[in-house]
Amino acid sequence: MGKVNVLDALDRLSSTINKVEEFDISGIDLSERVLDNRIITLEGYIRFLENEAIPKLSRIRDNITDKLNGEQEGGNDD
Repeated sequence: MGKVNVLDALDRLSSTINKVEEFDISGIDLSERVLDNRIITLEGYIRFLENEAIPKLSRIRDNITDKLNGEQEGGNDD
């Protein structure tokens, strides 16, 4: 999975969470099946984040940190 896919998935997750927070179910009678499907979708996103996105984002962060540290060390030789 590429960086763009990970970032796209995170963007979709954020959008989904925002929509869930704004969703007012007080006047809507949702079937158990609809609720089950939403729960399954959120569980899928969470598993994806835990198994793929977070490790990849950690590697990206580590790579950026390593590059920045290398540039700082190289800059101290002046």
